[in-house]
Amino acid sequence: MRLRRADVVVVGGGLVGCAVGRALARRGCSVIVAERGRTGAEASSAAAGFLSPQADFASDGPLIRLGIASRGLYPRFARAVARESGVDPHLRRRGMLYVATSAAEERALRARVRWQRRCGWRAETVSARRARLLVSGLGPAVRGGAFFPDDASIDNERLAVAVALAARRAGATILEGCGVRRVHARAGRVTGVDTTAGRLDADHVVLAAGAWAGEMALPRDVVAPPVVPVRGQMVVLRGLRVDRPLHGFAGYLAPRPDGRVLVGSTYEHAGFDKRTTGHAVRTLLAMAERLVPASAQAAVDHAYAGLRPGSRDGLPVIGAAPGASGLWYACGLYRNGILLAPVVAEALAEHIATGTTRWATAIEPFAPARRAAPLRPRSSPSAPRARSRGRRRS
Repeated sequence: MRLRRADVVVVGGGLVGCAVGRALARRGCSVIVAERGRTGAEASSAAAGFLSPQADFASDGPLIRLGIASRGLYPRFARAVARESGVDPHLRRRGMLYVATSAAEERALRARVRWQRRCGWRAETVSARRARLLVSGLGPAVRGGAFFPDDASIDNERLAVAVALAARRAGATILEGCGVRRVHARAGRVTGVDTTAGRLDADHVVLAAGAWAGEMALPRDVVAPPVVPVRGQMVVLRGLRVDRPLHGFAGYLAPRPDGRVLVGSTYEHAGFDKRTTGHAVRTLLAMAERLVPASAQAAVDHAYAGLRPGSRDGLPVIGAAPGASGLWYACGLYRNGILLAPVVAEALAEHIATGTTRWATAIEPFAPARRAAPLRPRSSPSAPRARSRGRRRS
């Protein structure tokens, strides 16, 4: 490959990487997204597609608040990428039912509803009868639960395709089969990356490599993001009706528009091993049958595993990396990569392109240097120059 240059190289062509690339390209930056395999083929397509911060978090804090803000961006984000790509990602705003099968689980959900209502978010405790009106076919083990009407879901497989297409049509170059080996810097400033296809020069590098982000060779004095792979196994059923996304304390069922139901998920520290196991499949099917007994008669289409990008402190790593000006992290999003993609893309693209971002306060708790000062324009790398308006968009 000939020497290439861009304002920004994004390492990783998953949903977050392509969303960042699209947002930067729409701001006039020249962008190359380098993906070692196929775009969206890892955790982005292995997820359930839940946009459910209220159902997912048991306590208040910066992460649920960032998640709720990102959920609020999704209607506009989904419409835009559908228009730009021609692929509808099927955003569904039907709420999330979280069910309890024990008295202790009922108490935990009642407590969650109470503190969320104090925060001003919509949430309601539901009886067993009300739960069965929301999702038909629930089993006798279900005692009631909580309903979060503003939580949503999306077909993350279609979304990953749509965002990659939208990024290309905005002018970003996406190089598939192009693994990044090393990030280079000179005098404390990023200069580019080495890839399996040659050198890419850039003023900014965004590391959005999912579970592999912690494996990247980085410049001296730059601390790698504390990202570790967490395996999640899932089973796909056909011939089962589930009215809306259904969560339990032991797992979930995620209906797809094409009739599939995803049953998940395990949380395993198994390194980079993506194999499925008989024990996990049996456990997931037993959980599904307990919540929805008709699951036992559904056809098992297949089982698969994906690698989530976990972090050692359980929080995302978002923002400027200390030690090399122009290096940015969008890592460690764990189970929240689909949910947080719009807000992470907006925050990083704004900061890289303009030197500041309206999301600075919201992402400050997730800064790569957790105790560093908040992002400020004066400490930012210089913003890249915009493309000329006459440049042809691919």
